[in-house]
Amino acid sequence: MVNHQPLMPKIDKIEAKKIIQPTDTAPQPQPIKQTTSKSDTVKLPKAMHQLVSVSISESISLKNVLIEIAHQAGVDLQLDPTIDAKIIFTAQKRPFIDIIKSMCVMANLRYDVIDGAIRIERDTPYSQNYNVQFLNLSRTSEDQLAVASDVFSSVGPTKSNISDNVSKSALKVTTKNDFWEELEQNLKTILEATPEKGSYSMHRQAGLVTLHANRKQHEQVKSYLEKLRYVACCQVLIEAKIIEVTLKDEYRSGINWQTIGSKGDLQINAKFGDMAQKGVFLDSAAAQSNMISFGADNSRFSAIANTLQEFGLVRTLSSPRLTVMNNQTAILKVAQNKVYFRLNYDKMYNAQNNRESTTVSSDIQTVPIGLIMLVQPSIDPQTGEIILFLRPSISRLTQTVADPAVDIAFNSSINVDSSRLTSPTQSMIPVVEVREIDSVLRLNNKEMAILGGLMEVRSSEHEQQIPGLGNVPILRDLTGSLTEGDTIVELVIVLKATIVDNGTTLDRADRRLMNKYITDPRPLQ
Repeated sequence: MVNHQPLMPKIDKIEAKKIIQPTDTAPQPQPIKQTTSKSDTVKLPKAMHQLVSVSISESISLKNVLIEIAHQAGVDLQLDPTIDAKIIFTAQKRPFIDIIKSMCVMANLRYDVIDGAIRIERDTPYSQNYNVQFLNLSRTSEDQLAVASDVFSSVGPTKSNISDNVSKSALKVTTKNDFWEELEQNLKTILEATPEKGSYSMHRQAGLVTLHANRKQHEQVKSYLEKLRYVACCQVLIEAKIIEVTLKDEYRSGINWQTIGSKGDLQINAKFGDMAQKGVFLDSAAAQSNMISFGADNSRFSAIANTLQEFGLVRTLSSPRLTVMNNQTAILKVAQNKVYFRLNYDKMYNAQNNRESTTVSSDIQTVPIGLIMLVQPSIDPQTGEIILFLRPSISRLTQTVADPAVDIAFNSSINVDSSRLTSPTQSMIPVVEVREIDSVLRLNNKEMAILGGLMEVRSSEHEQQIPGLGNVPILRDLTGSLTEGDTIVELVIVLKATIVDNGTTLDRADRRLMNKYITDPRPLQ
């Protein structure tokens, strides 16, 4: 029995009506459930959904109000006796549990539903563990593209002052990813934003965060960790086709990209001119004048390849596929390391015995021939938008040249008997053709980006001779033939980015490839 006091709040009769909770049918941008207390995940008794009207002034003890409305609603109550808060509160015909929530928020209290009873107590700090699984490592990547147009200048960084005749261009990209350091800074910011500062500790190896704070701070940290886990663990599948088109004579000026959009199986979105302009799929603000970029509605690589066959012979150089986590840098290298040697030649003269001594050593050097692709995506799972940093580099060995230092060192050996001299072993240095793009793209999920316009002129010579007469100078010129020509080659990069769902399985083509061509007594399921 509750003793009514003169200033007891007015509480209307509880209406035993069926409460229909409003539902939101709009699509949610991401599957993150926001909670305000542990009671939201517990099935509440029907009595807690009854409608209640209440009016409280600041002169009335909140503890007495809670006892009275719980009694009239028929709800078991477990109340902290030290509660002495006072609030001004008015509600008309609202569910009992909603009124309890609002009162607890205003009075800095917390509530829980335990075995059908509601427990209300002061929101004092308590400890709770949170599972945050992420790699315990810090990644730093650096990518640099430098070009020197002066033959006397060095591409790399030097300590000397830059002279007037030096012309250089350099683009440097540095990325640092330290998940735990950023998490620690954000937790500190969340806890220091409220007057009741909480504390935390992290065990990086186990992936545990222990938080000692009140209920409000726990809910803020919990909501932040859920969003962080969802966004940071997003993945994107990068599929690329590196295509080389040997152009026909009528298309020696390059692929006519303006006619691509008129094809029935391929639709593009771009404006053409001296520079590629911004379209729906790509942000080409940094596009170069010798490169065309646009987006394609069609999601099939075969449609683009078939369209390009009209302009010449199409050859696929590489088809890399790479899955990358959000804001993590990944490098794909499919190349052969070409080996060459750098000679170190030292000659010393001893004045005492009037003799020279020569020391020759070599250092092995390698240069990759093939494809190296660096990617880093930034994924927005709500809108499906992907901002992609892309750096493909395609290298090809064109020829080799002899190191002139070998002949110089050989001819300078004046103290050696010339009758015993033989031709030195040449040190061949590779001449590498490099074609690369450094760009930032913006495209939507499952859409394609096409980068083209990188053209190259290749000269070729073809000599035909009659066997046995090719070594005779006069007859070789009369009976042989020499054909020279130039071939125009354009490089096209087709890129597709797909946000990968955590529950996505292998597609049909990958499953068929794995089951048909990979014989394994214990196949992957």
